[in-house]
Amino acid sequence: MWSFAVLFTVSTWVVGFIVFLACLAAAEVGYLLGRRGAKSGTAKKEHMGAVQAAVAALLGLLLAFSVSMAVSRFEARKAAVVDEANAVGTAHLRASLLPEPQRSQAERVFARYVEVRLELARPDWYLNAEHDLRDEETALQQQQWSLGAEVAEQDRRAVTSGLYLEALNEMIDSAARRDHGLRNHVPESLIYLIGAVAMLTLGLMGYVSGLAGGRSLTAVVVLSLMITAVLFVILDFDRPYRGILTVSQLSMVEVQETIERGLPLP
Repeated sequence: MWSFAVLFTVSTWVVGFIVFLACLAAAEVGYLLGRRGAKSGTAKKEHMGAVQAAVAALLGLLLAFSVSMAVSRFEARKAAVVDEANAVGTAHLRASLLPEPQRSQAERVFARYVEVRLELARPDWYLNAEHDLRDEETALQQQQWSLGAEVAEQDRRAVTSGLYLEALNEMIDSAARRDHGLRNHVPESLIYLIGAVAMLTLGLMGYVSGLAGGRSLTAVVVLSLMITAVLFVILDFDRPYRGILTVSQLSMVEVQETIERGLPLP
């Protein structure tokens, strides 16, 4: 079965172009079928007109619901970047509480960790769950935790190691929440349903035009463009690191610059 993961690899412009052509084709097929039944009575024409209006209303509801869903996910991804940046910054500052040599080691690990997290924001992360960077990220998190645990083992009464481990735990949790948000796409079944209902709407529109004995190509093209544009926006919102609408990594970049300046002196 064609999954959304496959759909995600295709350019949004290509998907929009295909949807646009499919809508035009559906309208043309509907018009040709309607011409065959042009001699039908007025009652049939009125009935098909009512069906067309109902399906068009359903399409409008689906598009509105999908846009709202895509926008809410997009905003959640933006917030997740800020939350993770704050968590990384807090954990990095608390690393200054560690004694040497753990303090210097933690600083080096944090610098590489932020680099890896920024690299994982690229689109190929979605397509390869076994990316080498994922393994490196896990290894860096383990190193960070081991440094705190090592200090805690040396002095179980030390408060500093506990503060560091607490912040580190939140940092790891925030990374997991952010990754989950990236995988939380608009359901693929909803995308397919929108495409099917859009084609049905244009097909019924063409059929009713055929029954009436005339049509407006301008209206068909404009409606197809509008449907394509809304679906394009839905898909673009749902692809946070490619396309026109993207999630800014500025918060993580600022944290990276802070780490590069080094930990404050103890």
